[in-house]
Amino acid sequence: PGRNKEREMKLAILGATGRTGLEAVKQALAENHTVTAIVRNPAKITLAHDNLKVVEADIFDEEALKSQFSGHDAIVSCLGFPPQKPTVTGYLEVTKKVVSAMKSSSVSRLVVCHSWYTEEESRGK
Repeated sequence: PGRNKEREMKLAILGATGRTGLEAVKQALAENHTVTAIVRNPAKITLAHDNLKVVEADIFDEEALKSQFSGHDAIVSCLGFPPQKPTVTGYLEVTKKVVSAMKSSSVSRLVVCHSWYTEEESRGK
């Protein structure tokens, strides 16, 4: 009902096994987009859908990302990293790899929805 075939996209979603990433996958599928969930552990994705492909890849490996990004309209990054003392560098490092892999794969759209880890007891304050 009301679906616009011209607006359907092929999306690659990073962090698809986390809360935000899984919600992004579900919403994209509900809008009839084709989704490639790029994950560390494919067994963590229990969702099945005709428009969903789950692939295993190291998000810090630019070559692995390039091969998965090819042919997609956009990359959606919903990554989350636990805190590291003194700094969290995962976001910066992976974003550099993602952008470089996107350029090599001719993908020009990136949506970043990174989440910051918060201690359990501090949530909701």
